[in-house]
Amino acid sequence: MSDSLSVVIFQGTESEFWPAVMQIRKTVFVDEQQIDISLEFDDIEVKAYHLIVLDNGRPAGVCRFFKTEEGYKMGRFAVLKEFRGQGIGNALIQASLSEIEDIAEEGSKVYLHAQTYVTKFYEEEGFNIEGDEFMEDGIPHVLMVQTI
Repeated sequence: MSDSLSVVIFQGTESEFWPAVMQIRKTVFVDEQQIDISLEFDDIEVKAYHLIVLDNGRPAGVCRFFKTEEGYKMGRFAVLKEFRGQGIGNALIQASLSEIEDIAEEGSKVYLHAQTYVTKFYEEEGFNIEGDEFMEDGIPHVLMVQTI
């Protein structure tokens, strides 16, 4: 991660960074990918851990993770167009995995639903595809998993 990048992690929605998280997700998922806004924000927000990457203090990318019965689910990875290809996504994954390792039992499952066209990115971060492609919010996805 370059010196200009910093990652902020917070749980729930009571953070000064929550409005920036919502704006990035709206821009990427609702505006760019045409996902219905009613599908983008859910009741998991208040229990999830949220991560935001700042590039020289400017919000650039976000994701979240939360505990489930199966392990820890990561998702809502979104990087603003002008910051793509600069390691923001890698910083989000690495910070998420580091945080999960701090709170999870060894051998815990970490998983995500990856849009099919970006599976190579997640494979490079140690995730493996499990099962067949499925549709989620009108977009092809696959289940990707790793154990920590």
